[in-house]
Amino acid sequence: MIRSFQEILASVRLWRVWVRLGVQDVRLRFRRSFLGVGWIFLNLTVTLLAVGYVYGHLLGQDLHEFIPYLTIGLVAWMYLTASLVDGGVAFIGAEGYIKQISLPLYVYIFRAFVSIGLTALINLATFFLIAAIYGVKPGMGFLWPLPGLGMLMLVSLFFIAITAHLNARFRDVSQIAGIAMQVGFYVTPVLFPADLLRARGINAIIDLNPMYHLLEVVRQPLLRGVPAPQASYLASLLLLAVLGAISLGVVAYFQRRIVFSL
Repeated sequence: MIRSFQEILASVRLWRVWVRLGVQDVRLRFRRSFLGVGWIFLNLTVTLLAVGYVYGHLLGQDLHEFIPYLTIGLVAWMYLTASLVDGGVAFIGAEGYIKQISLPLYVYIFRAFVSIGLTALINLATFFLIAAIYGVKPGMGFLWPLPGLGMLMLVSLFFIAITAHLNARFRDVSQIAGIAMQVGFYVTPVLFPADLLRARGINAIIDLNPMYHLLEVVRQPLLRGVPAPQASYLASLLLLAVLGAISLGVVAYFQRRIVFSL
């Protein structure tokens, strides 16, 4: 465990390396394309306007409230899904570096964290466009989103650390995680407001769903400029504690086996 902490600290000190590599990964995805990273922004914007219009009318929602609500949910969910699926190949994709260059292993975890986070940041810019179009006015509570965004980022980092280690040994882990997130997408209030389930007395799906609470600590402050309910912050902190403990265990067990698993 001490060795793991030492390697993590050594990786943090090399922040210039993993920041540059993470930014480069995003650039290479869109090299020689006309819009470059603008495709990330355009793709989500078109999807939101189309899906938001259809589902808004299908569910009888006010589009001025529903589409911004949908935007935050999709941006956060895509971020977490990418953390599990794309983050799962952090070591596999860096096999050449790992076997030829003597860098701390967790440089590649932070590299994936930067790459995935940068994509999510571009997607988040879509929210501000949607908010301007539909007149969202969060008021003076513009600092309330920061705790929620911080927790979302920590969950992303833990997801990447867990799946990257497991997937290096068991190559089906990322696929299983992707399926789990797809199932979670349809039972978590992302495409629909939570009030629709509460009105039908299906509270357990919401109240016992940690992903719903994690979305709420980001969504409520951005949409209304107020903090989310206290229960959502407590549930999110509990989720962080569980994921943190799991990631520490996975790191301690698999760290020395990564090179032999690739």
